[in-house]
Amino acid sequence: MSKVVIKVGSNLLIKQTGEIDKSYIIELARVVSGLKGNGHTCILITSGAKAAGYGKAQKANVEEDLYIKQALCAIGQVQLMKLYELAFDMYDEKVAQILINRDDFGHRERFLNLRNTLIGLNEMGFIPIANENDTVSTNEITFGDNDILAAMTAIGWKSDYLLLLSSVDGLLDGNDKLIKTFTPETKLKKIEKTQWGSGGIETKVRAARAASAAGVSCCICNGRNLANIQRFIHGENPGTKFEPSKMPGSKKAWIGFLSKSNGEIIINEGAKKALMMKKSLLPVGIIAVSGSFTIGDVIDVKTADGFQIGRGIANFSANQAKKIIGCQSTQIKEKLHYDSPNCFIHVDNFWLSTN
Repeated sequence: MSKVVIKVGSNLLIKQTGEIDKSYIIELARVVSGLKGNGHTCILITSGAKAAGYGKAQKANVEEDLYIKQALCAIGQVQLMKLYELAFDMYDEKVAQILINRDDFGHRERFLNLRNTLIGLNEMGFIPIANENDTVSTNEITFGDNDILAAMTAIGWKSDYLLLLSSVDGLLDGNDKLIKTFTPETKLKKIEKTQWGSGGIETKVRAARAASAAGVSCCICNGRNLANIQRFIHGENPGTKFEPSKMPGSKKAWIGFLSKSNGEIIINEGAKKALMMKKSLLPVGIIAVSGSFTIGDVIDVKTADGFQIGRGIANFSANQAKKIIGCQSTQIKEKLHYDSPNCFIHVDNFWLSTN
């Protein structure tokens, strides 16, 4: 059966009074338990920890310093998971909590450990409930919104479906009409984010585009009607659908969508053509290097006009790269004084952007 990632945001979980909507969580647990009972494997991405923390600590002001927000997330995460555990217990299902940082996806070894944990939980019959680890997140490592976390989880887990549940029916165009199928040319109506959410509709679009480009079928739909989840999995379109592209290999999906870039190189037109023809990148095609990357790091590959053609794993460090810019492969040993690979990025370690 299918692998499904469902993201539910604070605007659905939190009442206007600032309290957690317990009845909504119970209904959500019923729907997700039903999916599992029908043979699907599910991961639930949840927001709401910060709002739950404010409720428990009786804090009325949402504009606090970062360290207070982190402390409140620690308080709220416990309250939130208590409710999820009680709700799923009503349907004889067990849940597990996973707290994730951006770096957990950026480092391939940690990413593989995370994926193996998800596989293990599903094999044991537990439903993973994931949230960003807000208690230690900073501007440098934060996802910025659980929509992005949901997309990265869907990509890394090789999910079949990603549902981004919203408080609206989907994306609206400039005439307030529902967009059934997203295209990059579509002009969207801007919808402001809520006081409890950290992202807006633009973040949902960015998340859905990334996941669909990695082969995941995505939908932004109204989460107040939880029947939309089943409708989408059964082939209907209850909101705005993002058609999936062909799924890349797991390593290239990690390079393109999950890894953290540690630098960039600028290439000439000849190198661009070679990469588009699925050939390796040679030093002769490089015209500039920036960043402090080392051997094995992921770096961005751009053309002279700033267009990012893709990302890849570097066979050389930044210092080595600066010494071999524009060199023929036969000249590399002369420049570096030791044997080394002939190509800068091997084709097997390069992800070609389709945008």
